[in-house]
Formats: sequence, structure tokens, C-alpha cells
Amino acid sequence: MPQAHTLRHEFYRLLESHTAGGWCRHAINTFLVLLIIANVGAVLLDDAVATGPQWQPRLQVFAEVSIALFTAEYLCRLWVVVESEQLRGMSPFRARLHYVVSPAGLIDLLAIMPFYFGASLDLRYLRLLRLFWLFKLTRFSPAMQSLAAAVYEERRSFLGALLIVIVLLITSATIMHVLERDAQPEAFGTVLQSMWWAVITLTTVGYGDVVPHTALGKMFGGVCALLGLFMFALPTGIMARAFLEQIKRRDFVVNAQLVSHVPLFAGIGVMRMVEIATMLKPRHVPPLYTVVRQGDPANCMYFILSGELEVQVLPQPVRLQAGDFFGEMGLLDREPRNATVTAVTDTQLLMLEEEDFNKLMRAYPEMRTAIERVAAVRRSMPDTPCAPAPHVVAQPARHKP
Repeated sequence: MPQAHTLRHEFYRLLESHTAGGWCRHAINTFLVLLIIANVGAVLLDDAVATGPQWQPRLQVFAEVSIALFTAEYLCRLWVVVESEQLRGMSPFRARLHYVVSPAGLIDLLAIMPFYFGASLDLRYLRLLRLFWLFKLTRFSPAMQSLAAAVYEERRSFLGALLIVIVLLITSATIMHVLERDAQPEAFGTVLQSMWWAVITLTTVGYGDVVPHTALGKMFGGVCALLGLFMFALPTGIMARAFLEQIKRRDFVVNAQLVSHVPLFAGIGVMRMVEIATMLKPRHVPPLYTVVRQGDPANCMYFILSGELEVQVLPQPVRLQAGDFFGEMGLLDREPRNATVTAVTDTQLLMLEEEDFNKLMRAYPEMRTAIERVAAVRRSMPDTPCAPAPHVVAQPARHKP
């Protein structure tokens, strides 16, 4: 049993963990995304190659292999879900049931179920059901996950907007029925017939198949078209605000996790960590990318999360690694950059702009002291103005009672 438990935990890291798994998890996710895209492409191209019978057996084999792989993926996720920290207090049965009825679990299940229980369905419908696999991409897309979370959080607001839309549609159809029923009984003879015109007009589509003939009908039609613009601006505004809020929240969580890995900010407390996370901006640079150039204005400083950079100084370049920071001397001395810094490897940085740097130094004197201590060491080494920073930690100020 311990071996099975360990194996299950490793599979969980590969399939579900967002912070572990490394390149192997990335490779699995990439393969699944490509498999989904390939199946959607096969459905779209199916009719195009239908005239070539030699392709039909190959497409059928590809579909069956895909179903087998997605079934194995679903069963693996069902097996490892008990390792989730969020479901740790549940029994294995309840944890797996929670996954089955979750949005992600339902999408995974509905993506494979029709192919096992839909033997009586027409082959064309089974092809269309394969397009449902596009929803599986939401698992691998943070943007789609943020969009789904935004819709869920604003579900009450969307329900209110939907009720307004329904009231407006029914009211518009009823008024147009009264105005146009005598002139066009075949198009506006009943409220239900008028509903088609109301939908097309309020959505500003305007097919032109049903149009008012009377003067009052035309005037009211113009009013409905203008109301339609405002009507659809309401849910659009709700969606935009909610989506932006989700993006900010996700970026904040990522920044907070990154800040916690900077030695200078170790042990500063949750509230300070929250404030600093709002100031720092993550930045990814590829190898051989010049981060700062000698002589340029100093408008920010950088903290190295991962990777390696090289400072171009004499008599030989200096290497900076994870935990180091640079660019602080230009901000402290208000002078241009005194050296060029280039990424040697793929590097993850946190950038602190000058305005936020000044705010941080005023708010936390102990942090300014720690940075100035490193800057003083670098000034004492004129040949290496950006020597690696000692892993100092800004200690909280102690106030005497």
C-alpha cells in the first residue's frame, strides 16, 4: 500500500499539481493539448477527405486511440484526486465523487461517454461530439479558467441582466404587435411572431426579413435599436470587470508566491508581503537578453528568482544568480547605469520601478538599510560595481516600549 500511495502521489504531481512535476508535467499537458487540437482538426477535415476512402480507416483508428488515451487520462485523474490538499479531509469515495460532479470532471466524462454508450447514434453526430473536446482545453488555459471563474462569481449579476433582457424583449414584442398587427398580420399577428423581430432588432443584427411599415412602428423600431445597444453593454461591462478582477487576483497570487522566494523579503510578515507583491512585476528574459545597459537611466531595480546573469565589468565579468539583486545603486545615487547586465540562461526576474522603490524605502527603513549595506559593499569594489549581493534579510524594526 505505501508503494501504491507513493505512485498515486507522483501521478497527482504530474496531472494536477500546478507547482510540481517539472518538464514531465509540461510534456504531458502539451501532448494532451496537441491531441485535442488534432482531433478537432480531424473532425473539420473529415468531410474534405471523405472522397478518399483510403483515409477513413486511418481516421477511425486515430479516433479510437484518442478515446483510449482520454479514457486513461480520466481514470488516472479519478484515481489521484484523493491526493488533493483541498479534498484531504474527505473519504476517497467522496473525494472522487466531488471530482466527477465538478465542472472539469463533467467535461472529461462527457468527452468520452458518448463513444461508449452512443452506438445507436449516427456517425455524423459522434463526429460533432468530438468537438466537445475543445472544452477540455480550459483545464490547460489559465485565461479560460479565469473567464469561467469570472462568470461563476458574477452569476447573480448575469441573472439580473438576463431578466432585464427578457422584460425588454417581451415589452418590445407586445408594443410592436399592437402597432403593426393590422398592417402585417402575417409577421406581427401575435406576440410570439413579433418576438422574432424584437430579438433581431434589440441585438442590432437587422436581417431585414421583417420590418415595420407604419410610422409609429418605424419610430418604435428605432428606439428599440438604440435600447439594444445599451442592453448588451450591461452584461459586457459585467463580464469585462469580473474578468479583469480575476486576472488581477491571479497575478497577485503569482507575485506573492514569487516574492516569498526572495531572500531579502524573507520573514517580513504577511501584510508586508501583500503590499510588496502589488509593487513588484514579474519579468521573463531569454538567454543573451540585455536587461540593463551601461549609461542608460536608472528607473528600476531587479530581483533574481531563477537563472543566471552576467555583469560586464573589468577585469572580468561577474555572475549573478538566484537570490541576488541589481540596479539599486542607480536608484540610490540617482545616476545612470554603471554596468551592462545580460542574461546567461533563461531567467525569471522581479522588477521594482523607481516610484515603488522610493515608497518601499520610506515605508520600511530596515529594508533600505539592508539594500544600502549591499550597495556599500559594491561601492568598495570599484572593479565589480554589481558584485553578487549577500543574501541579507531585512529584519523587522524593533521598537522599545
